[in-house]
Amino acid sequence: MKITIALGSNTEQEKHIKEAVERLKAVFSDITFTQPQWTEPVGIVSDRYLNCLADFTTSLSLQQLVQQLKDIETAMGDTHENHKQGIVLIDLDVIKYGDKEVKKIAWLQ
Repeated sequence: MKITIALGSNTEQEKHIKEAVERLKAVFSDITFTQPQWTEPVGIVSDRYLNCLADFTTSLSLQQLVQQLKDIETAMGDTHENHKQGIVLIDLDVIKYGDKEVKKIAWLQ
């Protein structure tokens, strides 16, 4: 299945995006990334975000893929509590799973 995900961070942005890229490369051998770009926060008060997109293929189901990404976020120290406070160490969201649009991303609007 062809996948597109979004990566984002608003805290120690370069460090967290770099770490997420390395962790994702270790799991998905054919993954490629866009150039990271700075964006203004949408819907929360926070520092600017550093974002990028990634494309890869996987045989994981959508549910398994989402869990894999959540596991990476958790391993990097990100929590739901942080997000509620506007602190996003790393956010990994599935945008497309095959032909299915899974989530709209605010900074891509």
